[in-house]
Amino acid sequence: MESTDTQDQPYVGPGVDLPVQKQVDYFGFAETSRYTFPDGVTFFELKAMNEGEKSKFQKMTQRDLVLEKGSGNARFKMDPATERHELIKASVVGWNLMRNGTPVPFEQTGRANPLNDFLELANPKVVEEIELAIRKLNPWLLNDMSVEDIDKQIEELQDLRKVAVEREAGEASSSNK
Repeated sequence: MESTDTQDQPYVGPGVDLPVQKQVDYFGFAETSRYTFPDGVTFFELKAMNEGEKSKFQKMTQRDLVLEKGSGNARFKMDPATERHELIKASVVGWNLMRNGTPVPFEQTGRANPLNDFLELANPKVVEEIELAIRKLNPWLLNDMSVEDIDKQIEELQDLRKVAVEREAGEASSSNK
């Protein structure tokens, strides 16, 4: 039997269609973003982690806290390089990358993994920028950043800005001659 209860429905008049709500499929979470390198051509395709990938990443990069009974000292093992590399490996899903003038195919299997090579040989500043792009794509990762970490990044950006201002001022003065 069909319900005729229209008590919660607003009256809109004859011939007016009410909007129909569509249920969302929460199982199909997929979000990607593109990090473009400073050359404007090279890029990495990045994906936001779903809950399963987040859990796997957290298990791989967990930090052990050790409390020493006798001294009362607490210490934990922290390896930011491993965390950064695992984060990038978990998030990079494609690229447009060249090495010695040859396109590098995107593969994440086998011993000769080009992403591992990239992480070993790349400019650390570029790797840090990729890490930051991934953290922005996965806001839950920003919770791991302390105020001190954020202040350090602000200081680095201010230093970069100063260099860019000096460079642009030099370019402007040399073009006026």
